[in-house]
Amino acid sequence: MASPSDPPEDCISLFCDITGLTRAEVITRLKANNNDLQRATEEYFEDPSSQKYKWDESQFSMDRQGEANDTGISFNIQGPDELAPASYQNNAPTRPPSRANNASPFGAPANAAEEDANLERALAESAAESGIQLQEAGIVDNETSLKYFGPANRPDYETEQWAMVTTKPATDTVNTDPAPSARKREPDAPAFLRQTKDHRVGSILSIYHKIPLVRNILLQCGKPVKNYGHNTEWWRGQPILKHEHLAAMARGETLWGDETHPDFVEELHRLMAFLDKTERSYGPADGIIDTKIIDPSFGAWIPDVEEKLFDAIKEEAANNPACDLGPMTSVGTILACAPPQVDPSQPEGDADSYSDEERDTPFIFLDLQLDYEHYAWVNTFYNALDHLLWTHALSLDHSFPQDANYAMLSKAADVITVRLGGTGLVKPCEIPAIFYVDRYMKERKDLALRFQTFMRLIKKKLRLYDLLGTNLVRCRGQRCHRVNGLENGPHDLFACLNGIAKHTEHLMQRQTRTAQWRYYYDRIERDIELTLDDLFDIHTWSGPYTLLPEEEERMEKWKGVVDGCKEKVQELKEDLAKLANAKELYSSSMKVISKRLTCQEHEVDDEEFVFRSSPAYCPEYWNPTHSYSLRGVALTNELAYVCVRQDVGLMDVDGAQGSKDQWWKIGYSSNDASPIKTEKATLEDVLHAAGTESKVPVLIYATEAAMETDPIPLSDALRMFAKADNRSFQQELSQEQSQEQQPQYEPPPLPPPGVTTENLSHIPVGKYINGKHSVGSSAATHGSSRDDLGDVDLTFDDPGQFQGYKAPSAYHEETTRTDSQSNKLGDFESVANSETLENESSGPERLEPDREQSTWGTRPVTEYSHMQELETFGSDSPESKSPEMQERGGGSAPFLVRPGQPSQSGPPVDMMDIDLEHHEG
Repeated sequence: MASPSDPPEDCISLFCDITGLTRAEVITRLKANNNDLQRATEEYFEDPSSQKYKWDESQFSMDRQGEANDTGISFNIQGPDELAPASYQNNAPTRPPSRANNASPFGAPANAAEEDANLERALAESAAESGIQLQEAGIVDNETSLKYFGPANRPDYETEQWAMVTTKPATDTVNTDPAPSARKREPDAPAFLRQTKDHRVGSILSIYHKIPLVRNILLQCGKPVKNYGHNTEWWRGQPILKHEHLAAMARGETLWGDETHPDFVEELHRLMAFLDKTERSYGPADGIIDTKIIDPSFGAWIPDVEEKLFDAIKEEAANNPACDLGPMTSVGTILACAPPQVDPSQPEGDADSYSDEERDTPFIFLDLQLDYEHYAWVNTFYNALDHLLWTHALSLDHSFPQDANYAMLSKAADVITVRLGGTGLVKPCEIPAIFYVDRYMKERKDLALRFQTFMRLIKKKLRLYDLLGTNLVRCRGQRCHRVNGLENGPHDLFACLNGIAKHTEHLMQRQTRTAQWRYYYDRIERDIELTLDDLFDIHTWSGPYTLLPEEEERMEKWKGVVDGCKEKVQELKEDLAKLANAKELYSSSMKVISKRLTCQEHEVDDEEFVFRSSPAYCPEYWNPTHSYSLRGVALTNELAYVCVRQDVGLMDVDGAQGSKDQWWKIGYSSNDASPIKTEKATLEDVLHAAGTESKVPVLIYATEAAMETDPIPLSDALRMFAKADNRSFQQELSQEQSQEQQPQYEPPPLPPPGVTTENLSHIPVGKYINGKHSVGSSAATHGSSRDDLGDVDLTFDDPGQFQGYKAPSAYHEETTRTDSQSNKLGDFESVANSETLENESSGPERLEPDREQSTWGTRPVTEYSHMQELETFGSDSPESKSPEMQERGGGSAPFLVRPGQPSQSGPPVDMMDIDLEHHEG
């Protein structure tokens, strides 16, 4: 297992490919640069021959003077120590051992200071003998040769005089959450789910929530529960565990494995309710990934969580008969490109061939796993679908139509989710705002097969022209490098011809200069004095010359070579231009075929695509009926776009009806000063970003029927969860406001030194503060105020929904959970039954405000300030007993109480007055 300081494997591989260094040296360089690939690469290219990170074995084969030692290794191997004799003489020594034979050249040091001085002198002499200059630290001024030590406070320094060495890896910047007021959602802005890991599940669910049909399906996915819990830190990503796991933890049991992780269905329902009712700008999306059904290894290995999300939805939807996944499910059918061969000798009905239904494949998530070669042909979203569903026909290496198949949709869902996966886009892609699926429907299979045939023919022609172009420019000469100046290797004809022409022109120039020099040399031989003009002509090679007959013949031959090369280059350019025009025509034809059944007739240019006035006009190419509108685009884990359906009755200022849809840019960028992104966007901005800002975007389309579906109401448990979370957020806002209004704390004056009778009055005495929590004022909401609970309606929509459900009785139990468990599991609120609250509110006995009574004895309330409320369950006592602990008037108890005898008189306790909801028994 690699240590945290080891560089990532992808950085190591990339560095090796760039520099060609060994793996060991690459790892050393990356570690020395704090695993920064860019900085390590820059360091290497600044001095590729540096020996800084290399192990030089040559130093071990040199002698003391640094010269090569060919005789072998020059280590001085010390012999074995001489041991003392086994026995001594019987007579004692006559005197102490002498130091005369072991004298130090500097004299025996008398103390530690002399020993250090001798060591420094020995090191200096050794360095002087070997020619090594002693090293000094500091900044050297080249002009004055003075050393400066101390802080760098001069106005400027020489760049060469500085060196920076990292002493330890840079610490990561701690990203803090924005203030509560900055996290408050604007009234018209949509809430979204934030993901901190490398996935887009939060963006997908945020888009799904704005499609009423999908929202209803996700709320009905799996079995609903009677209690969805509460955690004031849930919005930060802390989990809310299942009710039975909390009960086990309250009994002192240890949780293991998936018990310490949230449940997928409960988390999915919580997210939908959060997006419905929240007052926050964003919520958590990593919690739903931290479930067993999506990540069974819990982080040991990273699966494709986006695909796992849809697998989990399909698995959990089967557990609830009320959940109909049909509107989200499309069905693909595999068809043969060639017509079926029927054997006339075989009786009818005995053919052993599978039907289309036996080859159907349902799916709710379409992942376009295309490679780089296919993506090179992708210019539009329809091109990507063509190469996925019709891959046999569009792959020229595959036979067609024999042994070729293609896929069509026998059923198209109301919501289609597509991810451009695989290697990803290699160039900008045109994303349609309105997607017509008719091109891929099974009832249009004849047209689809015709499109495939045409497209395959065009691709063949285009590949043929590419081969012709390559063949035209390829040079087949074996010894061209002798005359064109190029190396002996493959090269194109343009480089070869231009090289030949350049080389021939150089020969002609040399021949001309030879004739010019011969002219002046003859004048010198005849003792004709050269003038200044002659010297200038010699210097500039512009003087007169006369060619010999054989030289004239060579010059004519070379001139013909140059002219022939230029003519050949011009002919080659014309041939390539013809090929380019032919390729352009076929590319235009491919564009026309790719446009068919993707839009209405009036949406495209007639002369370029429709051809109404020509025999090529075919109305069935331009009458698609299955239309989908783009509802959202998930680009990265920090950026997405969602389309929100507005009220149809909205009117513009001029009195005209406003647009039904409004696009929003949503996301959370932790590196920005304002990380929360909720901005209005235009459709043009969305389509441009979808095709350019991500290599693997996720596109979500929906029909108008999916958008017009009536949303189902939230269950009582989900409404209570959403309202409890909003109440916690209101408490955060109140705390922020109170902190802003709180005056700055001034420390009390310090007493005189020493505690005496005279200065005891100067010692400040803190006031005792009552800070307890009770069921009515939950610790999980940090003492949230109850003054704003008038609008909290916790009455059940369906009173018979939880018939036969008995609220568990609660008993007092001292909390023994450690702080580490509390931090991991969060602050979970619990609720006692209505009998306890009624008994507390109407009981005859009350504690005085300044003291509390308990069977546990009297103790300060501050001992319980760090304890969390846990749900505890037990059987009711058969005997009616007075409550062991009662809530003190004017405050709230920090623990649960044992219920007393239920009162038969008095009004029933309304569950609206309780912070939290029912708990499932």
